[in-house]
Amino acid sequence: MGRTKKRKSNLVKLLLENWRNFVIFENIETATRLSIFDFDETIAFTTGVINVTDKTTGETFQTRTQEEYDEIKNDERYEFDFSPLDQVTDATENPNITSIMRDRLQDPDTQVMVLTARAPVSIDDIHRTLQTFDEPIETKSIVMIGNEGGNKGEYIRDVVLSKYNNIKEIEFYDDSNQNILDMQAVKNETSADGSIEKFDIYKVTEGIPKLQHSND
Repeated sequence: MGRTKKRKSNLVKLLLENWRNFVIFENIETATRLSIFDFDETIAFTTGVINVTDKTTGETFQTRTQEEYDEIKNDERYEFDFSPLDQVTDATENPNITSIMRDRLQDPDTQVMVLTARAPVSIDDIHRTLQTFDEPIETKSIVMIGNEGGNKGEYIRDVVLSKYNNIKEIEFYDDSNQNILDMQAVKNETSADGSIEKFDIYKVTEGIPKLQHSND
């Protein structure tokens, strides 16, 4: 019960912090496809750490890779500080993903979303970063959400799909195994109730997206 209340509280907090990223975008109310992209190690190769505190011992350490974070993100012993990721540093474009983003931005029936584990405060820096690529990405029509390490599948299901029932297709690009699993759970739910007609999930490994199948 406590964990459920905490998840709901976190979702409400994130919704309030990110609400301005929805209200100015009319296209999300009419789009039939939602294209969701992670930022770090997906749209761009970056450097950064997450500070971790073991609440039982007081020990502090850092995670430096997505795999290290995934191993402990659901362990309630740990408290996470994402503030080192508030600013984007040393970002290098991943053209395998940004080429897809640019294509989707040309489609009036598609809403592009950047859903990052960074905090909402980092969103302005991500906007600026995308506009500094060799071929700048115009970000004014992109919905950007800082999920602050939360469950991305739950966010899409409980915040986005619960409000925008016009979405019939989803594609999701992320480098995190845990995020892939969380989104796969949402895919299974929406496949069962028929609300989403096509749901493609891509695992990004060393910059290359690979379509995931249920047995991957």
